[in-house]
Amino acid sequence: MCASAAALAAAFAITPAPAPATEAPPARPSLAPAGPRILGLRHAEGRTRVALRLPQAAGLRVFGLQDPPRLVVEFDGAAWEGTPPPPPPDGLVAGVRAGLVADGRARLVLDLARPARLAEAVQMPDPEDPAGQATVLRLELAYESPGDFEARAGWPEGQGPLAPAPPPADPRPLVMLDPGHGGMDPGAIRGEAVEKVLVMRFARDLAAALEATGRWRVALTREDDRYLGLAERVARAEAAGAAVLLSLHANTVARGDAVGASIFTLAAGQVDAETEALADSENRADVAPGDDRAVEPDAALRAVHEIGMRRALLASRRLGDALAAELSQTTPMLRGRAHTHAGFRVLKSSRVAAALVELGFLSNAQDLARLQDPAWRARAAGAVAKGVEIWAEDGAAQPFASLAR
Repeated sequence: MCASAAALAAAFAITPAPAPATEAPPARPSLAPAGPRILGLRHAEGRTRVALRLPQAAGLRVFGLQDPPRLVVEFDGAAWEGTPPPPPPDGLVAGVRAGLVADGRARLVLDLARPARLAEAVQMPDPEDPAGQATVLRLELAYESPGDFEARAGWPEGQGPLAPAPPPADPRPLVMLDPGHGGMDPGAIRGEAVEKVLVMRFARDLAAALEATGRWRVALTREDDRYLGLAERVARAEAAGAAVLLSLHANTVARGDAVGASIFTLAAGQVDAETEALADSENRADVAPGDDRAVEPDAALRAVHEIGMRRALLASRRLGDALAAELSQTTPMLRGRAHTHAGFRVLKSSRVAAALVELGFLSNAQDLARLQDPAWRARAAGAVAKGVEIWAEDGAAQPFASLAR
């Protein structure tokens, strides 16, 4: 399902101009614009999104320039309609300019507040155009380091759509491991046992197990004891082109004696109160001030993301099933919750298959002993690696696991 231009216009607070008065109503004229129009800009989840309505599908040429830093988007088109709206505050875009260049191409110039790259471009038919020609184009910008932006910036040679990026030197797909918490956020604590330390040890064991298969490249969101907000963890996985994001955690309870590991993947709807409370606790503990991934996207943006999210959600759930099945052969699983769904923000990506692995409870003596046992960690890491291998053969995994992106 695609977001209509009206929904996008509403989301960006754009009021369509009223139709001129006529003596008799017209016979349903085409709503397709004569030229491109900027529907609006929004900044959410650490990214700036630009929505355009084009008279027809067009190939894009996108490049960055310096002095001042800016991104340029060009495509075949007529004169622009309307006036560019102001950019959202605190976003990646400081100003917007639109016009035509000498060769008859429409040009959109996004003056940058910070270095940025085009992370995603999605073009879809506009359902409000009876002629079926107009399209809605959504551009998504993500932060890029100054050094990387400088290296990429420059006028391109020739004309035409943006050439695809060359394949990486190592074509194997990437698994991004995310040791939870870190730095000022220790996570769960039980006596001298600290979650951020235990999950880092497990992450290194799991990295070794995955690399031993020869099938995967492996990276960690953090290599040392530092704090990372949730937006940064997901952004690092997406920017690296990861096929899989595994967020590693340990749990604790103040009362009772819960025991066992569990796997979480993203919930598509409502969840039970206990699971929701756990996700809320992790989300509150791991979101630093200013981490705008805590802001939920509005209805129009959710609609634009729907196709990618459905694909990622299906792949993530199959991944969760495989991980739970293999891990259960090595360690006790939380009764009735070996694999369940929750609203952890670190799982919210439309480009990466993601799962959160709770390795056990620090509040349970047996679980804690297992987490501190190198032999158990090696066995559990091998089980998780095998689960990823099994998942990679699943049809839902192919868009993620078959290619290094």
